[in-house]
Amino acid sequence: MIHLDANILIALPNLIEQNHPVIERVLSGEEVGVCSAVWYEFLIGPLDETERGLALHFIRETVLPVTADDAVLAAALFNRSGRRRGLKTDALIAAVAIRAGADFLTFNQSDFKPFVADGLRLFEAP
Repeated sequence: MIHLDANILIALPNLIEQNHPVIERVLSGEEVGVCSAVWYEFLIGPLDETERGLALHFIRETVLPVTADDAVLAAALFNRSGRRRGLKTDALIAAVAIRAGADFLTFNQSDFKPFVADGLRLFEAP
């Protein structure tokens, strides 16, 4: 399974055009999804209905909710990563990806590297 960050959803038209490795993996049938926090960040926009529809179709309408267990893990991730304010939402996103056993793709890998030691698998792609 692959989980995407909001910045990937925003760049989706360009990634399709460039035939990015994530596009190939999803087209070959690999499961793909996003955390509900990512979906929220994406929907804040600005975006039009076409962009929203493309993203929803690409993720096959797979938006995973944040569970109570995810909140517990996210709090632990946040605390272990130095409690930097900018990592609050990232810790929640990482917790959902860890629970899902997903590779996580983002353009902001440095923001998520503190969570790798706790099981987050960053998707390494050009």
